Formats: sequence, C-alpha cells, structure tokens
Amino acid sequence: NSVMMASYGQRLRIAATLAIVAAAGAEFSARPAARRVRGGFKPAEDVPNEVLQSTYTLSEATTAALATVSSGVDDLRKSLDAGEAVQGMGARCQKIVDGALEKFDKLVSKRVERGLLAKSRAGLQAQVYAQLHPLFLQQLQLVKLGALQMYQESMAMSDVNVQGMLAADQYFVREASASVPSGADWGFQGERQNLQTIMQTLEREWKKGVAAKIQAAQQMSTAMQYLQVQQAQLQQLQQQLYGGGAGKWQLGAAYRPPDTNINLSFNHQQGRTNIVASMVPDEQQSLLGPNGFTAGVGPANLGVTLNLNV
Repeated sequence: NSVMMASYGQRLRIAATLAIVAAAGAEFSARPAARRVRGGFKPAEDVPNEVLQSTYTLSEATTAALATVSSGVDDLRKSLDAGEAVQGMGARCQKIVDGALEKFDKLVSKRVERGLLAKSRAGLQAQVYAQLHPLFLQQLQLVKLGALQMYQESMAMSDVNVQGMLAADQYFVREASASVPSGADWGFQGERQNLQTIMQTLEREWKKGVAAKIQAAQQMSTAMQYLQVQQAQLQQLQQQLYGGGAGKWQLGAAYRPPDTNINLSFNHQQGRTNIVASMVPDEQQSLLGPNGFTAGVGPANLGVTLNLNV
C-alpha cells in the first residue's frame, strides 16, 4: 500500500507540475533573463500537496467544461455559414458560457484552494468567450447586410431617404445589441460607423441618379414642346396650302356591294381625300337569312359620317 500511495503521489506531482508549467509558460517567457536565473520556479517537491491537488482538479474540470461548448458553437456556426442571422444570439452565447461554468463548478471540490479556483474559473470564461467572439463578428456582418437591404428598399419607395437611413441604423443597433452576451464587453461601434459610411455613399449615388432623371425629363419636355410647335406650324401651312376653310370639316363613307366581299371607303380630312377598296369577308352573312344581303343601297349596307369643326 505504501508503494501504491507513493506511486500515486508521484503521478499527482507530475500532473500538477505540467499544469503549473503550462499556466505559467507565457509569464516565464516574458520575464527578464536575469530574474529567471536568480528566482526561477519552485520544483514540484516544494509545492504543497493542497496546491498540487487543486491544480490537477481545476485542470481536469476546465477540460471537461470546454468539451461541453463545442456542440453549441457548432449550431451557431451552421446558421451563420448558411447566411442566416441568429435571433437572440447574445442569450444563446451566454447560455453556452453559463453551461460551461456550471459544469466546471460541479466538478470542482470545495476543498480546492480559493485563489486558484477564482483564476481558473475566470480563465475558463475567457476561453469560452474567445471561441464565441468570431461568431459574433460574423453575426454583425449579416445584421449589417440586412440593414443595407432595408435601406435600399426605402430608397425604392420614397424620394426622401433620411427616415430610411435612421430605420436601418436603429435596426442594426437593436440586433447587434441582442447579439452581445450579458457577461461580455463586446462592442460594434466600428461596424456601425462602416454601415453609416456605406449608406451615405449610396445616398450620394442615389441623388446623382435622381438629378440625371430630372434632367432627362426636362429635356424630354423641351423636345415635346418643340414637336408641338412644329405640328402647329405644319397645320398652318396646310391651311394656307388648301385654303382658309380647309381642314374645318371631315367626311367619310363606306359601301359594300351586295353579295360581294368588296368594301369601298371614302374619307376627306384636312383638305385631302382618300379612297380605299378592300376585300373583307362579311362575317355576319349567315345571320341575314337565305337570300343574304338586301339588294340595292339601303341603311343596312351604306354608312356615312360627317364631322364639322366650327
């Protein structure tokens, strides 16, 4: 038994020594060379058993707690990689952090040295937040994209985009704030300024487009006025050519000879006369009885129109 206890004690000291070295590696590399030579570190034999046991227990608890984080992180990453912003991301991230701390607290004995416990717990929390922060940055990009789409829709619906810009900014602030865990100090001011810069650029380009449309409309209006003037002058020339009274009356007539498809039309307008002969089948012939159309000229087969302009 004494041999087994000694072997267990040696294994415990070795594991604790490795944990201490891993935790203090950064600090050791940053110390000046002279200080490292004079002070150095205590070997495992000089560290009290309570500290070794606490270090080993905290290391095991931290590893187990971090193992519970991966599933929640993977779920968030799948949604974000699919281009979908996560609703209530801050609460979900905080739930992941709280779950890891709860697992850590269950595995840690009350006999663990309090100073080491506080440092290990804070270190675990920082590690979980470090895994979640890249997902937060990805979430901000999707929220910013949604705000820009909202702003572009307002540009298409209204000539005044100030309200659209304010609505898009408020949407971004609301969604970004909801994406920050309650225990984190993450910020999004840089992304908000970038969003405002993009909207201001779009606003300038939109105003240039509106100005170009207005100028084109003015040019079109000028061209239409010119064509109206030219048409009025042409009508005046026609009246002078065909006499003062020309163009003030119109006459039209049409005639279809009985039992034929021939249609004759006569039209006199603005001093010009047109006579048109065409072959048009009588689609209503079957409704006129066995003898077809009435013979001769009557009101059923002769149409006359006369327009007088005073």
